[in-house]
Amino acid sequence: MAYVALYRRWRPQGFDALVGQDAVRIALSNALITGRIAHAYLFAGPRGTGKTSTAKILAKALNCDQGPTANPCNECPNCQRINDGSSMDVFEIDAASNRGIDEIRDLREKVMFAPVNGRYKVYIIDEVHMLTTEAFNALLKTLEEPPAHIVFILATTEPHKIPATIHSRCQRFDFKRVTNEDIEKRLREVADGSEIQADDEALKLIAIQSDGGMRDALSLLDQCGVMAETVTAETVRNVLGIVGREALRELVGAIGRQELSVALQLLNRLAEQGKDVRQILTELAEYLRAVLLYQASPAYHEIYLTDTEDAIAELAPLFGSDRLMAAEERLHQAMTELRFSARGRITAELCLFDLCRIEGSTVAALMARVEQLERQVQNGVPQAATVARTVRQAPAAVPAAQAPAAQQGPSVTAAPAVTLVTPAPQAVADVFPDPAQLDAVFERTDVVAPIQKSEAPARPAELPSQAEPEPQQAAAPVAVVEYSGDWADGEDLWKQTLEILKNEKKQSMVACAAGGYVTGYENGILTVGFKNQFMCVRMNDPDYKKAFEEVLLRLARQSVRLECVAAAKPAARPKAAPKPQAPAETVEPEVQAALDAFGGTLQKL
Repeated sequence: MAYVALYRRWRPQGFDALVGQDAVRIALSNALITGRIAHAYLFAGPRGTGKTSTAKILAKALNCDQGPTANPCNECPNCQRINDGSSMDVFEIDAASNRGIDEIRDLREKVMFAPVNGRYKVYIIDEVHMLTTEAFNALLKTLEEPPAHIVFILATTEPHKIPATIHSRCQRFDFKRVTNEDIEKRLREVADGSEIQADDEALKLIAIQSDGGMRDALSLLDQCGVMAETVTAETVRNVLGIVGREALRELVGAIGRQELSVALQLLNRLAEQGKDVRQILTELAEYLRAVLLYQASPAYHEIYLTDTEDAIAELAPLFGSDRLMAAEERLHQAMTELRFSARGRITAELCLFDLCRIEGSTVAALMARVEQLERQVQNGVPQAATVARTVRQAPAAVPAAQAPAAQQGPSVTAAPAVTLVTPAPQAVADVFPDPAQLDAVFERTDVVAPIQKSEAPARPAELPSQAEPEPQQAAAPVAVVEYSGDWADGEDLWKQTLEILKNEKKQSMVACAAGGYVTGYENGILTVGFKNQFMCVRMNDPDYKKAFEEVLLRLARQSVRLECVAAAKPAARPKAAPKPQAPAETVEPEVQAALDAFGGTLQKL
């Protein structure tokens, strides 16, 4: 006897055997018991969730010798003929290969004939969304007013592709994905009934990988059953090419510690083991998703299907939420690129490079860099990459002997000095490769290191040996550049330049120049001020400066030199001087009256 696949051998034979579709089972059973049988049903849902099996159970329930009944006997001739596919009253049509108008016309002619053995003729049209528009139109009238002995059952995985006119004439039942617990329970019944030795961990892994499809789970169990005498989790991983928890744990740890060389070595090792690049990136995205959800809600037990709670808790401190969001965006981008990439290995390597360096131009990537910078500042940036300045927590105390009479009283203690550490622009070059992203960061007042008091204890101010406090270092004065020349014309020219660069998708240049303001335009020199000195330095770099001057040349039709200066914005803008107008020409009185009436001007051609 030929071998029968598990998903065929263990196909449900009654409504009670349906797995995970309680709502559909209850509704159809009640309809059969009460005799409220519709002439057309639409079964919609993902693949492998029991749509075709339910359609055959319904056909048996309608034609069983004891029916219509909610519990077909599976022993009468009608039930047996439906089970073995030899019934003359149940027709299963594949719409993917019979999708034309000719097939539907043939169906319309046959539905008029009475059933051969049973009470109803049942037409099961699988993947009905594949029918052409003409075929749907031909089916419409028959579906609207069918003979009393006809029942249509339409099954589809894409109900949105079915015309509304067909949709409205059917009773729709949505089949949901089967839960992992229900799949695992059913797999245990099938394994025990088929004499397949399988570990609980292996069945749980099969349930996860089946993605809610009972048929996929049974097919995978059938395949694993011939791989080894005892199906283990390692057997399932070998069949599916899964990376596995241990390797993913190492890879995520290397990414979290920004160890690019270790991450690339792990990728190379997995590739040598025959793991698919897409599978690696997919499982990496699932693992990082588990870490992100763990940070948000540790009680969400769904994430522990990816790895144990202890393992995820150990890796969670290596990431911030913004960095995890940026990583997910980059991984999905890489998986999209794999469809068009000739060498998927290169795409994966570049993706790991970005994940370790927090590269990217998305909002999430920029927020991740800000998050990393804040962490570095809070933890104390290395001295070589910082600029320290001493400030006072309170005004210096006045010695008691020199204090005014009104202030004589208890001794005043000098306030201890505090050290405020801020990162120099050079220190964050690796964190922010694009300087256009720094403007918002340096404007913030909360991105500072925690204030640390000096270790030296403060002495009473009245003691003669008290050393005079060091004077507070004055902040470097910021120059103020006054408006000069035709600054208004220069401002219009500057705005047009930014608009052109924006349309040319040079977003980094536009972001860098957005904080500038025109202060002067004369003698072919356009002066732009920047409150942020770092941005000013970047704008004066040859590559940026050349790009802007080329656009200015196209707009002004003459060479315009760009000068960027670090300066505070002037308080008020002077009024633009009125442009000199050409002396009015003498015109005839009739023409002048027309110009005055309509508000026009006279132009000489």
